[in-house]
Amino acid sequence: MNKAFFLDRDGTLNIDYNYVHTPEEWTWCNGALDALQWMKERKFKIIVVTNQSGIARGRYTEQHVQDLHRWVDKELAKRDLHIDDWYYAPHHPKHDPDNKHAPEDRKPGTGMFEKAAAKHDIDFSKSYMAGDKITDLKPAIELNMTPFFIRSRHEANQDKKWLKRYEIPAFDNIGQVISSPYFQ
Repeated sequence: MNKAFFLDRDGTLNIDYNYVHTPEEWTWCNGALDALQWMKERKFKIIVVTNQSGIARGRYTEQHVQDLHRWVDKELAKRDLHIDDWYYAPHHPKHDPDNKHAPEDRKPGTGMFEKAAAKHDIDFSKSYMAGDKITDLKPAIELNMTPFFIRSRHEANQDKKWLKRYEIPAFDNIGQVISSPYFQ
């Protein structure tokens, strides 16, 4: 079985400018590229799991998201890096009245994680999740992964008591996570 590093996208890998969906809007977060290199060297499966409610809200299409992910893959390939898989939830409960998408796929649901685990033979107990919202980290708790909170523009709206109850460490960026005592 494989170990994985699950990553939220906006606010963890790239700066969350709100509904990022084109290469022109993509700016890597500090430490993200170094962290991906570190994960690669340690043989982690690198899996991105991202809620993309901008699709349901009509701000952009699934094709935009797929094109952006392909562009990121090409940019990473220039550095001999890669994301093993991308998973995105295109819906939002308030904007999907017909419930045509599996609600468990949208974080805090575990659907994207379970699909990745089945496809990549992942052992959750040896895996990690980094994200900038509690909804990113709840699946990690439920699936017995080690979670890391990344501070972003959303930090003020997150439940600090919940983070403390589960003893989830907070970092300014994913680069700080991989250089922390958790991995020394």
